[in-house]
Amino acid sequence: MLYRGDNLTLLRQHIADASVDMVYADPPFNSGKPYFPTADKHSAAYDDRWRWDEQVGAEYTALQTTLPEAYTRVLSALFGVIGPDAAMAYVVFLAPRLAELQRVLKPSGSLYLHCDVRMSHYLRLLLDAVFGRDQFRNEIVWAYRTGGAGKRQFSRKHDVILFYAASKHYTFHPQYERIRYAKPFFSAQQDAHGYYADVLLRDVWDIPAVINVSKERTGYPTQKPLALLERIILASSNEGDCVLDPFCGSGTTLVAAHKLGRRYIGMDMNTDAIRIAGERLLAAGG
Repeated sequence: MLYRGDNLTLLRQHIADASVDMVYADPPFNSGKPYFPTADKHSAAYDDRWRWDEQVGAEYTALQTTLPEAYTRVLSALFGVIGPDAAMAYVVFLAPRLAELQRVLKPSGSLYLHCDVRMSHYLRLLLDAVFGRDQFRNEIVWAYRTGGAGKRQFSRKHDVILFYAASKHYTFHPQYERIRYAKPFFSAQQDAHGYYADVLLRDVWDIPAVINVSKERTGYPTQKPLALLERIILASSNEGDCVLDPFCGSGTTLVAAHKLGRRYIGMDMNTDAIRIAGERLLAAGG
């Protein structure tokens, strides 16, 4: 299923309690800039600029009475640290949505929140309040190599993915990575390329980003690679499970879910996102 609209409204109106097996959420990052599709530099795919104004202030006040007390305490503490600025406006936007995502997850479910390193520490506190600190599983570092280099700091070439379980009964299938060795080493095996061992996957993932020459590139900005979503879906769901992406963008999560035999729900406000996601799913037989 693909929904076009505000995911907060869609979640409340269409998604039942404890009905989803896994959530991958890749919201805007609070990068402070608009993002344009490759083919059109005039209309933004989405605007990732945030500001504190009267409307956001009113939303923040309303959250104090609609969210659980543990959650509002964290919001108040963050307001005391951040103050009324763009970062806090971004937090106010995500806060009720994270609460809804926790609501729709089954006890066996998990949430993966993809975020920028400049905001991940704030969002982790929110997730601690929503899910409980004991349900935190991993801070996954997705490392990649793209253009651009920092001249006054080290080049920023990774994102953070926060992994939380809905309960202690969550679904998880260990994943493995292949390590190469120059010579025989303990239980190392050998193939045409040399010695290797398959070991349990770490929380640092080196997966190439989608760049201009990538075969899977759609032209939609901030598109994520299929390999990244396939790894997450294989780890935290089973065939036939329902995977939800409330900020589906170009539809990578949905395509990966279809490919791996999962059901899927995608949401986005952008018409081009829904169109591109739909075209990719049709091309994949979805």
